[in-house]
Amino acid sequence: MNKRKHYGRKIKKTKNLYRKKKTAGQKAFGTVMLVLAVSAIAFLGFCIGKPLLDYLGNIGTKDIPEWTPEASYSEKIESEQPTEVSEPDSTSAPEVTERTDTETAKDVQSGYDSQTTAETYATIPLLTDDTVFRAVEVPTSALANRSALSAVLAKARSGGYDTVVVQLKDKNGYFHYKTEIEGTEDIIAGTMTLEEIMGAFKENGIVPIAEIAVLADNMGCKTFTEMSFKVNDGSGYTWLDKYQSRWADPNNDAVREYFAMISAELITGGFENIILTDVVYPEIPTNDNLHDPRCDDPDRYKALYNVIKAGNIIEVKASDLFGETYGRTAEIFYDTSKLHDNKIAVVISREDLPVKSGYPADAKSLAESVLFQAKAKAAGVTLIPLIDGQSFDDAEKTKIIAALGKMGYDSYIVR
Repeated sequence: MNKRKHYGRKIKKTKNLYRKKKTAGQKAFGTVMLVLAVSAIAFLGFCIGKPLLDYLGNIGTKDIPEWTPEASYSEKIESEQPTEVSEPDSTSAPEVTERTDTETAKDVQSGYDSQTTAETYATIPLLTDDTVFRAVEVPTSALANRSALSAVLAKARSGGYDTVVVQLKDKNGYFHYKTEIEGTEDIIAGTMTLEEIMGAFKENGIVPIAEIAVLADNMGCKTFTEMSFKVNDGSGYTWLDKYQSRWADPNNDAVREYFAMISAELITGGFENIILTDVVYPEIPTNDNLHDPRCDDPDRYKALYNVIKAGNIIEVKASDLFGETYGRTAEIFYDTSKLHDNKIAVVISREDLPVKSGYPADAKSLAESVLFQAKAKAAGVTLIPLIDGQSFDDAEKTKIIAALGKMGYDSYIVR
């Protein structure tokens, strides 16, 4: 049987076979939409294509301008500093002036080679009697590097302090900065230069005060043997105190020259304000027959003025100011005419002023009692209260500071 005939012819169906014929209205609508689509494509091509072609055409022919910040970090810091001093949390540093190292060394003790150059250094003026400052002393670990110092200074400023004390030479004789004094290479414990340290102070708007130990100078006397006290038997050997430590002799020309160089270097580097600690004779054991007999002289205090530069702040224990005779740290008061424009930082400490010796247990009463007696003994010398932070908790320090203001002491130092 013929299969094709049985099943019939197979017809292929396409979509065109089933398309309906368009009306005249549909044709007109389609034409309008086509025109609009073409116009839109042309417009977009002009907006996007032209800039792109211009850019591609300019590659290699035009310099692309660099982005620059509005201000550097240090400029922003300076611009944000408050201009008036009112409350402890909104303080600012005194105006910075320019000073040459020739001017700096002018009134430093004789024997200093100024090594003048044409370079100038930005310095901060001396704290005068009219200057109100709130200072805190920071540990030497803050001088590890500039970042560490800046962090500590920023914290001090946020805590209401406008001035910071840094110990740049300790009582062992080590320098906590890179001094340029010849022969001191083995007694430099610091890693920063004075310029780097001062830069951190300026950046944070903080007034710097340098603290240096003077006659307590074990390693300095080991390095420069001519500075130390000698055994009184004429052997030339160095005398040691009961702690086996060397002491600098204030009668010695080498000592005067040494501290004149240190003072001039600090002032030239910007540290116009310097606290001197340990301007004292050594503590001599009663059975010691080898010490310099000049240490027993009633007029020995006169030699202490050889290592005090005009304008220095001298640290004195409060207890050494009281009594018929002055204690070791206060012997400079025997002739206040020699103190010129020096100031005295009176240390208020429970360790120095224990209750068992009759001093008040209450922190506020203790400070008031100490400063009342100190003022009577100071003979017109300007006093700056120095609060020993180890002796008092935060609440007690707050009470002491409030009492200071009522007594007329607007400036103070917290250690």
